[in-house]
Amino acid sequence: MATIIKLKRGTTTPTTGDITSGEVAIDTSAQKLYINDAGSIKEIGGGTAANSFTTINLNDSTNVVADSSTDTLNLDSSGLISITGDATTDTITVGTVSSAAIPFLKADGSSSNIDLQTSGTIGQVITNLYIPFTIADGTTQTSLVVGSS
Repeated sequence: MATIIKLKRGTTTPTTGDITSGEVAIDTSAQKLYINDAGSIKEIGGGTAANSFTTINLNDSTNVVADSSTDTLNLDSSGLISITGDATTDTITVGTVSSAAIPFLKADGSSSNIDLQTSGTIGQVITNLYIPFTIADGTTQTSLVVGSS
């Protein structure tokens, strides 16, 4: 003879007054399963799954994996890199900023910023990046050439 186990059930989310710690219950109208976890009611199944990205695969073969359902992925832009997002299309766009400042230490020990203006894609900016400056005797010098245009 089979044993029948019936869980507590109702048509709303249970409260701590409905189920004791460790006890489970079903909301039959929402088709969700709940547990009382030491005085906190938590959904443990049923209903519609939440939308989430559990693994982010980067082009260097690194995977950033969520450690929990409430984990947040942070993207950091710096230097000439800008990062923008579109929540509607779930799209992240990595591009270039229109201007940036690079800290620069002068020969006399003082410091200032080198202000850069950029346009185009990251590839175009890096391929065509050069930083001209003027030497104290008035001649010009290109300090850095990454590529040629």
